[in-house]
Amino acid sequence: MPKTLPPGRRLLLLALAALALPAAAQPLQVGQPLPEMAFRLTPASGGTATLEGLSGEHGLVVVFWSNVCPWTERYAERMVALARDYAPAGIGFVAVNANDSTRFPDEDLATMRLTADRAGFPFPYVVDEGGRLAATLGARTAPQAFFFDDGMVLRYEGALDSSPADAARVDDPYLRDAMDLVLAGREVEVQRTNALGCTIKRSD
Repeated sequence: MPKTLPPGRRLLLLALAALALPAAAQPLQVGQPLPEMAFRLTPASGGTATLEGLSGEHGLVVVFWSNVCPWTERYAERMVALARDYAPAGIGFVAVNANDSTRFPDEDLATMRLTADRAGFPFPYVVDEGGRLAATLGARTAPQAFFFDDGMVLRYEGALDSSPADAARVDDPYLRDAMDLVLAGREVEVQRTNALGCTIKRSD
């Protein structure tokens, strides 16, 4: 019969096993820089893209998106308005689709192009192949925003604002406030919120 370890030794081995887990398994936290990883991003319009290339002089907003989620549809106009307001301030924007299009065909590139055209996105809409970026950031829903400063340090993560259902009822423009504070050289006051949306369906 196999030996039963004493409780104290079992706890020690469990603790050592936890320490041995790779750091990449832990989602990025606010205040941490984005790891220097080669994320494979494919724009719906064609070609290739990198986060560094998409970033503006003063930062980058990454928003996870979906072609079919009613919550992303409700936020489309607000996303376009944010990008147009903050692009002159040097903040880049990108919408990211991390859904598995083999299981969910409506999340494919062709439908992404239609979605971007219909919404009038003034920024790229890209595929996160394999969902690696979503896994690194701990993205769970669409829409869910991640705002990085000019050093690619995560400064805000969560909902775009406080009213997913109705743009006219927004009391707290979380993402807009975060960008304003960072541009002013100040600390973000609300650094994380819960994003209401559709679950991201990654390939893994």
